[in-house]
Amino acid sequence: MQPSPLYWLLDVELYDFDIGVLKKTEVTGKVLIVSSQLWSIIRGSSVHSMLIGPGFFKGVATSGNRRVEVSEHLSALMFDPTRFRYDEPVPLVDIIKPEVIDPLTIRKPEELVTMVRNLIVEKGNILAINPVASVKGEGTVPQTAHYSEILRRISVSHISGTQRTRFILGGTNRPLYKPLVEWFNVGKYNNPERNRIMATPFNRFSNFSDIEIMSDWMIVEKAGVGGTGVEAIRGEYESILAAVQKNADSFIFEL
Repeated sequence: MQPSPLYWLLDVELYDFDIGVLKKTEVTGKVLIVSSQLWSIIRGSSVHSMLIGPGFFKGVATSGNRRVEVSEHLSALMFDPTRFRYDEPVPLVDIIKPEVIDPLTIRKPEELVTMVRNLIVEKGNILAINPVASVKGEGTVPQTAHYSEILRRISVSHISGTQRTRFILGGTNRPLYKPLVEWFNVGKYNNPERNRIMATPFNRFSNFSDIEIMSDWMIVEKAGVGGTGVEAIRGEYESILAAVQKNADSFIFEL
């Protein structure tokens, strides 16, 4: 069965990246992309990772004293998980702790059994099963504090995936989510060639027609069934887009 699409939210830090107007820049930012899973792709002796589906990148490119904001609609994110930052043992694309959101998760009721203790204070000579303290003053009626134990069933309802999506993407991540929603609503994700491939191993943004970057890759998890190269990646992209369109109420909401 085809895994359901997930929202992936990742931090990105790149060096010597070509953004078009500037070359050899340092780029930092975030990617929000819909992909059913993290794919492994292989070509010859090169092995990379890929998230395939509609997405958006927003960040800043710095070269010397020049600073340029970068925004790109994506059809895929390609990266080499073995490449590390120069001064920290963390991959350039932070796949160690990504935020992964499943909008199709349903609200699940769960029943818990817990022990409830009621503290009771009574006056007089009380024969208590679980006494805590007894107080008897001169000329006063004694008081005894004791507790009773009762087993109670408590119903807990976990939030749905749609609610979690709204909470995470509609708040601080709104600058990433809003452009994706707008692009989706006008059908501009329908043709993957309209969007870019963020190809971090090649240090640039690309597109589906770039032979150097896109041809001859095999998706390892689809070996023997998914074809190779551009057509394999396009097929996966189209299946994700169709799933998002089918479940648009869960994935897409107005801000």
